[in-house]
Amino acid sequence: MYNRRVAYPEQLPKVLDEGIRAAIANKGVAAVEVPVDFGWEQLDTATRYSSAEDYRDFPELGLNETDIDAAVEALSNAKRPVIYAGKGTRGHSEDVIALSRKIKAPVAITGINFDDYNYEFDALLGSAHRVGWKPANEAFEEADAVLFAGSNFPFAEITGKFDHVDKFIQVDIDQQKLGKRHFADVAILGDAATAIRAITDKIDEKEDNGWYQANIDNAANWKAYMQKLENKTSGPLQLYQVFKAINDVSKENAAYSIDVGNTTQTSIRHLHMTPKNLWRTSEVFATMGNGLPGALAAKLGQPNRQVWNLSGDGGFSMAMQDVVTAVKYNLPSIHVIFTNERFGFIRDEQEDTNDNYYGVDITDVDFAAIAKAQGAVGYTVTEISQLEDVFAKAKADEEAGRVVLIDAKITEERPLPVEELKLDPYFFSKNEVDEFKSRYEAEELQPFSHYLEEHGLEVEQHNR
Repeated sequence: MYNRRVAYPEQLPKVLDEGIRAAIANKGVAAVEVPVDFGWEQLDTATRYSSAEDYRDFPELGLNETDIDAAVEALSNAKRPVIYAGKGTRGHSEDVIALSRKIKAPVAITGINFDDYNYEFDALLGSAHRVGWKPANEAFEEADAVLFAGSNFPFAEITGKFDHVDKFIQVDIDQQKLGKRHFADVAILGDAATAIRAITDKIDEKEDNGWYQANIDNAANWKAYMQKLENKTSGPLQLYQVFKAINDVSKENAAYSIDVGNTTQTSIRHLHMTPKNLWRTSEVFATMGNGLPGALAAKLGQPNRQVWNLSGDGGFSMAMQDVVTAVKYNLPSIHVIFTNERFGFIRDEQEDTNDNYYGVDITDVDFAAIAKAQGAVGYTVTEISQLEDVFAKAKADEEAGRVVLIDAKITEERPLPVEELKLDPYFFSKNEVDEFKSRYEAEELQPFSHYLEEHGLEVEQHNR
């Protein structure tokens, strides 16, 4: 939204000020390039005004009560509502959960919003599509109403996730977002959390029903599957057991900087977070290499937090030279590298779209040695049995002020593709279902249809 190069030294204060204004106004990143030789110039800034002096919080927008009433009517009449809570609801998960409980609507969330919810919330469906959970992908196929609150789901247009929804209710503070991803039967312009509270105040409470309970049961089945993988104590080292080791030594307010790729996808499945945590990644496609610099920024901004960088070997290779930056500036942090010798996320995509693989293989690297060469502590893990001891040492090292790197040499398996499930015997043969479950160690996973039928509900997908 703002990218400028300073042309002459005297211009710097003005360009910086405009960058700050642009970043605040557009809630994003502003970039300013300063030629290195300008660093020795003396500037008279005594008379400079600045955006900081004039900044004011934007007054809360009033809501159109007619639109709120329309949303209340649509959600009251819905038999199978789902709340899709985006980052526009950040900081207000309690309001979302209160509405969920009142109208018996399970909650799906955008990937960027996972740290706003307690992992243990029983009606949490996770996010939809590939970087997501199984329950969210299944629920939208059966929903008749969606409250799309402060969210922007670009995959809606290519996946048809909302095609079978009768009522689509959207809330957004940005006029340009309304109706952008799907036709809005009800469009509410305003703050998402404020709108959710207004709807909650006006709507009548619904009784417990099969729809809500079926989603809760489906979510519980999914979590049991994830935790089964995490709790394995034998066999080759997989990414799942590494996440358990992270959960075991993470402090309750730990901050996680997540590199782009399979690490993004798997961290939202296997980190057991609460709103006390920070989980941050790049929201832009194909922006690998953000994990390490993100961790540096987190430690600089919040030095009292325990900070983690979780990266794949591909992403970390793009920024590994900055381990020494963390060491130089005394930024104790723990860097976990999931080494599987491939660009996993892209390789998995090529499995679905290509006849062969191209440009996705990586040569193994001794990242622990590289960390040690830069003044950090380095560990290598190759077996499940090593995790407890290594991660305990890493925690102690970090608490002693050291920068720590753990190179976890994991297997090559693809994480379960929640966007391409083969679990429902109505759509797939027994051989196809068995093969899918065997490949992903998912013998106990049930299709959502199982829980709908268990609660006496029709499976709409089967009727189409």
